[in-house]
Amino acid sequence: MSAFPLLRRLSCAAIALPVMAWFTPAAAEYPDRSVSMVVAFAPGGITDTLARLVASELGKATKQTFVVENRAGAGGQIGTEYMMRQKADGYSLLVAASGYAMAPAQKKVAYDPIKDFEPVALLGIAPNLLVVQPGVPVSTLQEFVAWARKEGNVPYATAGTGGANHLAGELFKAASKTPLVHIPYKGAAPAAQDLIAGNVPTGFIDAMTIGPFLKSGQAKPIATTGASRSALYPDLPTIAESGYPGYDVSVWMGVFAPAGTPAPVVEKLNAAIRDALATDAVRTRLQASGIDTRIDMSAREFKQYVHDDVERWKSAVAVTGLKFD
Repeated sequence: MSAFPLLRRLSCAAIALPVMAWFTPAAAEYPDRSVSMVVAFAPGGITDTLARLVASELGKATKQTFVVENRAGAGGQIGTEYMMRQKADGYSLLVAASGYAMAPAQKKVAYDPIKDFEPVALLGIAPNLLVVQPGVPVSTLQEFVAWARKEGNVPYATAGTGGANHLAGELFKAASKTPLVHIPYKGAAPAAQDLIAGNVPTGFIDAMTIGPFLKSGQAKPIATTGASRSALYPDLPTIAESGYPGYDVSVWMGVFAPAGTPAPVVEKLNAAIRDALATDAVRTRLQASGIDTRIDMSAREFKQYVHDDVERWKSAVAVTGLKFD
């Protein structure tokens, strides 16, 4: 019996719904001063870049300043825990990634991803890619599995222990019964560099990091880890469609507010963020970075999406046995 029915995310409507009007009685004056957007990661990463793009557009739309503040560390936990202590008034927002939902399944954290925050808006989804060195004699996932079984104990690179690409590798290993050995690096960039240098034959690496090496022919893509094909690589099949239905390990980025933030404020923010993501400047920049912005969610839909992801990672950790207390 496949483990992956347990991991299937309840489908979230990807059809754009009519966006709530900006001015509702309870939120008509919001925002009337600057808003802090706390990014739970260091400057320069994809979550930070995305936050700054959206903050700029929100500032233009509201005539107020959206200030991006980085509070990095502990895989996003430092920024997340800081946000738990902020007022639930819409003037302090958290920009987090899928580790927000993943971490509680792997180790003890100080926050409850369901109870302590109100999901506001999905910013984007980025799959990881299964890639190999050009010299590896495979072109499809089926060929990769056969090759790896023949080779035995094939090392695969990731950005580090406990991240989405690590779990992507371990879930695939469990589903395919392929003899893979995890090699963690301190970030996606060194993982990609070691792969193209020939020091490790394969890896699960995010599309933004590995993209330039795919274009130059220094790495070869085999499959994407998302539920659907990447807009950036439409001809690249998913692992799910290549024989492992239900497999889905995508990295998402989103905006959250402290629990108790008024619903009209949340809806107003959701509408503004979706408008920002729809601008040509933001959409072009994100797609060039391998981020899929095609999925448009209301605040209610994003809340369900996060809830489903929390449950999915609990199942994923149960399947792989990975724990990092």
